[in-house]
Amino acid sequence: MTKKLLFILFISFGFVAKAQIPPQDISAPISVFPNEKVSLSINSSFLLAGELLQYKTYNLDAANKGSKLSKIVYVSLRNENDSVVFSHKLKVENSIANADFFIPSTLKTGIYRLIGYTNFSRNNKQDSFFQKNIYIVNTFVKTNEVPKATETVEVNFKTIKPSIISEKKNNEDQIKITSNKTNYGFREKVMLNIEDTFGKVSDNFTLSVRKMDPIEISGTISDNASAISNGLFYIPELRGELISGVVLSNGDGVSAANKTVSLTISGKNFIFKIAKTNANGRFFFSVTEGYNTEKSIIQLNEPSEETSRYAIIMDSKYFPIGKTISSNLKLNSNIKDWLQERGLQLQVENAYFDVKKDSILNNKVNPTFYNNLGTVFLLDDYTRFPTVKETFVEVVTLAAVRGSGTNSKFIVNNEYDPNKIAKFNDIPPLVLMDGIQIINNEDLINYNAREIESIRVVAQPYRYGSKIYSGIIAVETKKGNFTPAASNSYVETINLRSTVKQKDYYNTNYSEKSSLSRIPDYRVQLFWQPNILLSSKSFKTSFFTSDVRGTYKIHLEGFTDQGSFISVEEYFNVSEKQ
Repeated sequence: MTKKLLFILFISFGFVAKAQIPPQDISAPISVFPNEKVSLSINSSFLLAGELLQYKTYNLDAANKGSKLSKIVYVSLRNENDSVVFSHKLKVENSIANADFFIPSTLKTGIYRLIGYTNFSRNNKQDSFFQKNIYIVNTFVKTNEVPKATETVEVNFKTIKPSIISEKKNNEDQIKITSNKTNYGFREKVMLNIEDTFGKVSDNFTLSVRKMDPIEISGTISDNASAISNGLFYIPELRGELISGVVLSNGDGVSAANKTVSLTISGKNFIFKIAKTNANGRFFFSVTEGYNTEKSIIQLNEPSEETSRYAIIMDSKYFPIGKTISSNLKLNSNIKDWLQERGLQLQVENAYFDVKKDSILNNKVNPTFYNNLGTVFLLDDYTRFPTVKETFVEVVTLAAVRGSGTNSKFIVNNEYDPNKIAKFNDIPPLVLMDGIQIINNEDLINYNAREIESIRVVAQPYRYGSKIYSGIIAVETKKGNFTPAASNSYVETINLRSTVKQKDYYNTNYSEKSSLSRIPDYRVQLFWQPNILLSSKSFKTSFFTSDVRGTYKIHLEGFTDQGSFISVEEYFNVSEKQ
């Protein structure tokens, strides 16, 4: 079905697609497109400020099997007014992704919504997004006023019965969880074995081990949230992130067709893309590469005397869900002592964050598109000249500057065409500065030559996208921060946040002697593993208990390869002495 979808996209839109288009521009019925929806697993729906909200996303088709369409998923936490607390963009691999969010001490006590969706799921009349209610209590901020609300949800103290261990809800005909004991002491090793008794192999399971909170949440919230439709059709991000917009005439606002637009995502290994607007003036970039910076430049690649006639308008990725009925999270006085104790424990835990912090992995980045082609002139290896023009005359022998003022231009000296008889000689080279295409040559010619680190010249014809260039001149500045004048309407600077970086989660280990023995341990989340593989029908792991007594729940959930949802629970106790 995915191949059929790709074929329809190319037939319908040719070589120019858009992240969002009017339905009437689709030549095939929308019903031929497969459905896609998002599901979420979380470590807890009740959290205190200072804790981590950990989650995993599943991209699913109509049969709850892993969807192979979208490669990007969006997750956000929102309040009742649909204001965004955080917004994450995650790269999807094998239909899944995971991340976390630290609940800040500035967030008010209340009821929030965790939202997950893909660009393509926004087309669904139902299940366009996935929603979970998250109850957050901030023990650091005293709430003097109780906001007026239509609905009230109460949080009361609840005693955890020791008998819950014998009353476990384990569905043993599918997945069986066993531990080496049911009662543990502080900082004792727990060994788990997860067995797939019926061979329902899946890599979409999430394992969470967390202390059961002695609370009970009563009351319901009216679920009146629904996506706000704007009548557009959203294209799946099949290969990577889609960045789109429209080019309009400044005079009458008419869309501009067949205009070349470039995108640069800055950084040492910058990303450079070229696209052309379609008949409706719309353009898109498909970014499959990873990047770690946020600064991005989009500009219209037209002669400098023409660019002032146009403006670039970017599409927003924000997905409005709409407000919900106002609700109040009422805390009963009988949980005051527990909240104070847990609040103090969190302060101690966070004080030792540097000792127990996770390892953050940078997104994998690719080398620039021209890689190691051409010759690099490191200007510090030569006599420095005050102007760029002199530098090209005396140092950069493979390229030159011709003309002056607005008539100035760059050329490359093709070593394979010394007599300059090839047709490519009349085509300008691609000139980049810190990865940003130079449209107005004076921006480079008038730049302080002493601030330039190197100049690379590819002195032979080069085709990039739909355009052919006589060569490439790539300039790198010492600070790597060149930006075209923001006053130009044909230049759009955007903050393009990168996908969430993956982590190697820190696991406390008391097997070996270390400084950890002298550090308090008030963890209630003992283990979190969002990617459980049962390829051999079993999974073994271990972790250590903390200094917090109580009943802990082992919770495994996810989707099998057949699309069945599995949720399995097991319990154990932790006390000071065993």
